[in-house]
Formats: sequence, C-alpha cells, structure tokens
Amino acid sequence: MQYYDFNASTNTHIIRNIFKTISQDNIQYLLDHSQIKKYQKGEMVIQRNHAHQSQHDSLYILLDGIIQIGYLSPSGRFHAFNYYSEKNFINLFCCLQNHAPEYDYYAFNQLQVLVIPKSIFLGLIEQNQALSQEVMQLLALRMHYLMAELKFLHIANLSQKVAKTLLNLTHQYGVRQALGWEIKLKISQHDLADLLSASRQTVNKEIKKLVGLDILNWQYENIVIKDVDYLKRQIELL
Repeated sequence: MQYYDFNASTNTHIIRNIFKTISQDNIQYLLDHSQIKKYQKGEMVIQRNHAHQSQHDSLYILLDGIIQIGYLSPSGRFHAFNYYSEKNFINLFCCLQNHAPEYDYYAFNQLQVLVIPKSIFLGLIEQNQALSQEVMQLLALRMHYLMAELKFLHIANLSQKVAKTLLNLTHQYGVRQALGWEIKLKISQHDLADLLSASRQTVNKEIKKLVGLDILNWQYENIVIKDVDYLKRQIELL
C-alpha cells in the first residue's frame, strides 16, 4: 500500500455523487484533511476483527477498483461473498459504530481509496443538518437493501439465486459485445459457489443448464451472458 495522488476533479465528483447537498468548500475541506491510498492486487484493505487505528478512526471511500469482501478459511483459502466496486463508503457502519469489521476486505485489482478521519467527517455533519440527513438516508438505504437481500435469499431457490447473482455481475461489470454481455470480472465457478454459499458441484449443474439453454457461455473465467431477459424472468417468478 502507498499514498497516491488521484485526480482532484474525480474525487470531487465522487463525493458530490454521494452527498448531493455538500458545498464545494466542504468538499475541499474533506479532501484537504484526507489521504488517498493505493493498494495493489491481493493487498489487505480492511482486516476483520482487527480494530487498527486507521480502520477504527477513518472512513474509507472507494475511488477506483474492485474490493473482495469475505474471509480466510483455516486452510488459507479466501472465500469471497461479495465484490464491491461502487464509488462510495466501504466501512460506514463499522466506523460510525466503533465496531471492528466482521470480514476481510482485499484489493481484487489495483485500488484507490480516500481515507477521511472520522473526527473531520463527524465535525462536518454536526455543522450541516442537510449533510447529516443525507448520512441517515444513506444508512437507511443500505439497511433496506440488506433486508431485501436477506428476504430474497430466504425465499429464492438456487436457480433464482444464480440468475440474480449473474444479473448483478452483468449490471456492474458487463460490457456489450456481439454475443451478449461479457462480464469483465474474472471469476471461476468456484468463486460463484462462494458467492452463493453453495457447493461447486451444485452450481456447476446450474451453469451447465444455462449453457444448454444458450443463456450464457462460460469458459474458464470468461463469462458472456447471451440472454439477460431470461435471468430477469427467473427472478420475477418469486
């Protein structure tokens, strides 16, 4: 990990996308009191159950790249249950609640992260009611999303879970090409099984079924979704 000078206008744009009411002066104040860190692929960004001073006292905003969220098994293998690329807060809940994170955050590729001291951020929202309300709305939206995901996982069958995961990956990492949508996030079927908390054999059967129906192509870590509407219909059956 190292400090890195990212484009100032890009940082301003990202912060303004998170907080619609924030003034340019307040954005500059945050940037002046923050640091930008660069992580290489495979580096630890945030460690679970470890209240490191930087993790505990700073808010992290992802500026560029993809983060793997998961845990290391006793065998030393990393199990990822989420890939995060949204240019937004990474550790908002944990930092504001003074809790050590429950999962490990690794750089899936090269990352840039804005590290804002919590004291600076809290001081700013204490002086700005509109900004404080936006933080509350952000927390509420994330909680709503979490509850919706939990409900889906509870009532959906494996085929629907596979369809939703592939659709999410398409929305986040899909690039249009002649055959359909190529998912630029290179993951294996083993990785997909981790995302679904299912066995690799079971997930492999689901993928073979989708390949047989000409819904997708999957060769090694190269995925092309050929029929996005089919995946949407599977989810709508709930």
